[in-house]
Amino acid sequence: MAPSTTAARATRLTLASLLLPLALSAQVPRPAAVFGFEPGADYKLADYSQMLAYYRRLDAASERVVVEEIGKTTLGKPMLLVLISSEDNIRNRARYKEISRRLAHAKGLNDEEARALAREGKAVVWIDGGLHASEVAHAQHTPEFAHWLATDEGEEARRVRDRVMLLLMPVMNPDGLDLVVEWYRKQLGTPFETAPLPVLYHHFIGHDNNRDWYMFTQAETRAVARQLYHEWFPQIVYNHHQSSPFPGRIWTPPFENPVNPNLDPLITTSLNQIGETIKKRFDEEGKPGAVSGIVFDLWWNGSMRGGPDFHNMLGFLTETALYRYATPHCYAAKEIPETFGERAGNLSATQPSTNYPNPWRGGCWRLRDAVEYMLTASRAVADIGADLKEDYLFNIYRMGRRQIGRGERAEGGPFAYVVDLGAQHDPGAAVELLRVFRLGGIEIRRAERAFRAGGREYAAGTYVIPPQAFRPFAVDLIEPKTYPDRRQYPGGPPEPPYDMTGYELSLQMGVEIDRVKEPFELPAAVVDSVRAPESSVTGRGNYGHLISHASNGAALATNRLIASGARVGWAMAPFDDAGTRWPEGTIVVRGGGTRVEAVARELGLHVRRIERAPPVEVRELRAPRIGLYKSWVASMDEGWIRWLLERNGFNPTNITDADVRKGDLARFDAILLPSQGGESIKRGHRAGEMPAEYVGGLGDPGSTALRRYVANGGWLIAIDEAIDFPIAELRLPVRNRVGTLQSKDFFIPGSLIRVQVDSTDPLAFGMRGKAITMFAGSQVMEVTATAGLAAGAPDVFARFAREGYLASGWAHGAAEHLAGHPAAIRVPMGRGQVVLLAFRPHFRGQPHNTFKMLFNPLHAATIRLDAKGGTPAGE
Repeated sequence: MAPSTTAARATRLTLASLLLPLALSAQVPRPAAVFGFEPGADYKLADYSQMLAYYRRLDAASERVVVEEIGKTTLGKPMLLVLISSEDNIRNRARYKEISRRLAHAKGLNDEEARALAREGKAVVWIDGGLHASEVAHAQHTPEFAHWLATDEGEEARRVRDRVMLLLMPVMNPDGLDLVVEWYRKQLGTPFETAPLPVLYHHFIGHDNNRDWYMFTQAETRAVARQLYHEWFPQIVYNHHQSSPFPGRIWTPPFENPVNPNLDPLITTSLNQIGETIKKRFDEEGKPGAVSGIVFDLWWNGSMRGGPDFHNMLGFLTETALYRYATPHCYAAKEIPETFGERAGNLSATQPSTNYPNPWRGGCWRLRDAVEYMLTASRAVADIGADLKEDYLFNIYRMGRRQIGRGERAEGGPFAYVVDLGAQHDPGAAVELLRVFRLGGIEIRRAERAFRAGGREYAAGTYVIPPQAFRPFAVDLIEPKTYPDRRQYPGGPPEPPYDMTGYELSLQMGVEIDRVKEPFELPAAVVDSVRAPESSVTGRGNYGHLISHASNGAALATNRLIASGARVGWAMAPFDDAGTRWPEGTIVVRGGGTRVEAVARELGLHVRRIERAPPVEVRELRAPRIGLYKSWVASMDEGWIRWLLERNGFNPTNITDADVRKGDLARFDAILLPSQGGESIKRGHRAGEMPAEYVGGLGDPGSTALRRYVANGGWLIAIDEAIDFPIAELRLPVRNRVGTLQSKDFFIPGSLIRVQVDSTDPLAFGMRGKAITMFAGSQVMEVTATAGLAAGAPDVFARFAREGYLASGWAHGAAEHLAGHPAAIRVPMGRGQVVLLAFRPHFRGQPHNTFKMLFNPLHAATIRLDAKGGTPAGE
């Protein structure tokens, strides 16, 4: 009896072990049970409240799922990260997180120990959706993918759960998801069902939320960066998008050339392997249209998928075909082009090739089709993570050790970077750069006492970036690059890069960094955070205070002190005080008392108490009343300006086309036109494209209102593409030299260009004579004849450098069309001024060294200036 009883018990246990997962799976809700429709259904989109409800129910129902809140969005919504793995792995997740961290940092390990950890550990795979909110399919696919991995009892799902810690970021941009869903639901069934959103789908930066991954300006970017570079250190980072080169149905790696030389070669070969594995799965499932090797390159560092590559993580994207929202669309065979276009090397879109082995021939495309393609790709990535988990874990260690060794041998960069705050024009910018590096996982050390390196002495408080695993991230953002001269065909026009070609933060932020090639004894103290610059208060007297204009923090200090009731002004000429030479633009504060010194301590500013008024004219500022033009052709540049101004104590008011056309503009000291084409500003959306309230631009009434506004004393500030509008509509004696040139003649898609600045001009107060600007398809000006025009003689206060203009990147045709020509001009007109900036001094929140070219005109608009900063004649 005993043996048979034992056998029966074993049989019952086996059956129980098989049935238990099925019972548990039955308790886990499907997305449709929460949404009321299947993800990807025609004309249906789930909003974020539905997503939150689903993931929280999933968490409550399954021991294979843990949902964590990792931060808040810009508008205060919770950001969720969903961890999915086996029950045992979930219980031991702290151990697997620690293994991932140790292998990524690659310190204190030998190869044998690393291999043992790779065998023990689990591959950490990140998959996300919903970054670009108008690309709706990826946020709709993530709940279905989560349900599959948490509940499916097939061999593949079980293997993934056993060998992978899956980090699912279901919605990277919750604010944007809700904006898009609300707009689509409102327009559904109307002629505007597929019309574009008339506002940014990220509160500040719209589509540029995928351009913020080395500057980390936004709440969402920072929350995710902490997970990637401080918490989980995933080996694979998969970033879903939805804009495949037509007619392809999904773009996958391998990437297009060029490859950034700072990347470890294992990044490229491993991404090639992953991409080909994804493509193979599409062919196994009979899903045509997978294309690779075109458009998207491996050069730039700033995207969600690009930044991880410089941390030895396998970061990549796919781009699944998109029509618009959840509205289906059918394509006739005659709509399929012969090739993918010149930018893609004229790859055939109809004949099989190694890049496009199974062409899509046309037909109907629904949101559900996009969801299915994304599910295939996500499963393929999770599966390869499981199959090659030991390779990925060991290889992130291997790459890290290799990068540490390269640093120790000063290959492809120095042994260490040294940042001496005392040597900076703007110490605050240096601190911001170090904070960016720290958030990006870069190890930074701070000297507790003086030390020698590279043949010189450094004071205590100096920061050092030592050799380390994530070295490519720092090197890439410090060392200038030369982008290869790529053409669409021999002798033809340039082949556009994916994004920027030169973008180093050290150059954009104006930070002096010493490169020390010879090894030296490194400071021992590793910092978690970087302190604000040391402030100081010197001098005696109770007349007031002097603050240097050199720091960007001086603008925030000015705005705070004015708001507190202090009298704040600019010295209009250089002067001496107690043996120190103070330049024009020095900030003079009266009535601030201890508030001045408190602000200085918080912002790391140097302040001097003075006994008497400076012996030069001081022009008193007011809080500028700023009108920031907001077109219904939603402008990311408007959002970036708004973000930067609010962060620095300005208080802009958005004004729409209708506001400008009304002509009630005297309430503003300055009106800003963000970068947007002149015709787009004037015409806006055309009738029939959008609901009536979003149709039209400034039109002739807006032009007339702005002309009157400037003539009566207002300041109009136009940026980059927007300069064409006032040049034409206000008949300014200025010409855009490059506005109509073709790329074969002039092409600077995103490079760092040197600028000569007249720092004695009030609009450049506080700047050095040499600056660096991001030129991203920007403009070049020249002054023309002024006879017969209402405007006065233009004042050029910045020019692109005549020699050595390219600091980093690629500049085709610049010698002929850019070198030595005006970059910033102020044109007096009536009692007002028009300021033309040919580039974006605030570009994506990065170029700290040119922020003052935005801040200064706004403050200057409150004091009125002639061509060189004095009191206007007759006033």
